[in-house]
Amino acid sequence: MPLPSDAALPAGSLVLVTGANGLVATHVVNEALSYGYRVRGTVRDPHKCAWLQEFYDKKYGPGKFELIQVKRLDEEGSLGEAVKGCAGVIHVASIVSFGPDPNATIPESIAFTLSALKSAASSPAVKRFVLTSSSSAATQGLFNTPYDLTPQSWNTAAVEKAWAPPPYEPSGGVAVYSASKVQAEQAMWKFMDEQNPDFVANSVLPDYVLGLPMNLEVQGYTSSVSFLAGLWNGDTSFKVLYPQFSVDAGDAGALHVAALANPTAKGERVFGYADNKTWTDWIGRLRGMYPGHQFPDPPENEGKDMANVTARPRAEELLKWLGRPGFRPLEESLKEVCDTMAL
Repeated sequence: MPLPSDAALPAGSLVLVTGANGLVATHVVNEALSYGYRVRGTVRDPHKCAWLQEFYDKKYGPGKFELIQVKRLDEEGSLGEAVKGCAGVIHVASIVSFGPDPNATIPESIAFTLSALKSAASSPAVKRFVLTSSSSAATQGLFNTPYDLTPQSWNTAAVEKAWAPPPYEPSGGVAVYSASKVQAEQAMWKFMDEQNPDFVANSVLPDYVLGLPMNLEVQGYTSSVSFLAGLWNGDTSFKVLYPQFSVDAGDAGALHVAALANPTAKGERVFGYADNKTWTDWIGRLRGMYPGHQFPDPPENEGKDMANVTARPRAEELLKWLGRPGFRPLEESLKEVCDTMAL
């Protein structure tokens, strides 16, 4: 698909993507390549991730994607070499351990972000910077209560809970992960305000990412999709996830490209909130799609996130700027994933 002519970074520009082997990151790389960018992707172990090079070379031709090793993203200057020659940086890598000790996760998450920002600021070629944040950085955790979720919303409750005095119980892992997303993104905005680097920064906040991994044979049903695979197989662990919103994996990748390239996107938080997600709704849809398959019952009295996501129209506008019709319909994404399980 051709890149719009008014893109802030022209086609052919080199873009750095950190943590290039994750579910979201592989879709970010794929979308960037599809719009004509060249991509340099960082991973900790290039031997383990060698399939990425082969996959993108086969799909887009040699010379479009470059896989490099960066072992410690939290160390200042770790991306100094990687960022050379890059016009844009998309910082996807993050810590997803869900450990309950905030000291083991949050400072390192902040260091990940600041290290990437400082490396970008050290290279005059960098003009755009995009941070993969998360819905966890903004959600208010309110169910069955209408409220406005805005670009000014922060999940302060998670920060307070995460930094409560020990003992650190396993149940606190979600709060720690959420707090790491809050504080890492806030660190980016503080850096931009105080350092005023010569590049534009935006963040993307995807909620539950629904879609096939780029290479199912290698990656398997990974990340958020693992809960859907569990549901398909009768495992009820999916019930630990609260009501939220969802976004197609390809759309999540495209929103990163739009945040990188759209000339009007400056200092924005882009919300990847396409459809309201409850297991009650999803299981009902799946039972209609696959009447011969047995699905577990949804959680009782599950509730619903009734947020009015005020930034959703802007996200659709950015997708349409890229030539897409808007957010992909939920049923298409669900069916694409579950058809592979029904084989």
